[in-house]
Amino acid sequence: MSEFTIFDYVFNDEELEEEFESYFISNDLLSLFTNEHRSSPIRVSWTEARALINGTYSKDLLQMKEILTIGTDNKMYENAVFRIIYNSRSMQGLVNRIRKINSYYLNDINEEHKFNTWNIVWYNKELA
Repeated sequence: MSEFTIFDYVFNDEELEEEFESYFISNDLLSLFTNEHRSSPIRVSWTEARALINGTYSKDLLQMKEILTIGTDNKMYENAVFRIIYNSRSMQGLVNRIRKINSYYLNDINEEHKFNTWNIVWYNKELA
């Protein structure tokens, strides 16, 4: 059943788990979890899972999708993306980290430099 090994569900609802994981698959967010086997689990409560399914986190995660398509063939980029999940202990922590990166990407990077986003975003010490 489970596509992911990183999520530690603190509820007992297999249908919700499947919906939760399907969200990441259907929205093409799998690259965020490329190195999940190297990370500690991300705790997901029933409320957080429902929030994802109901769209509360959708805007943030879908904005992150654009950033995840830049520089995917670069080893430093891969390590930087890994840090997002490695430093997140809960689903809310993951979303907060993604919000921070999205805000930086949308508000602080000049349009002409966005092609090099993996370098700019991932080396910013405040975002690490």
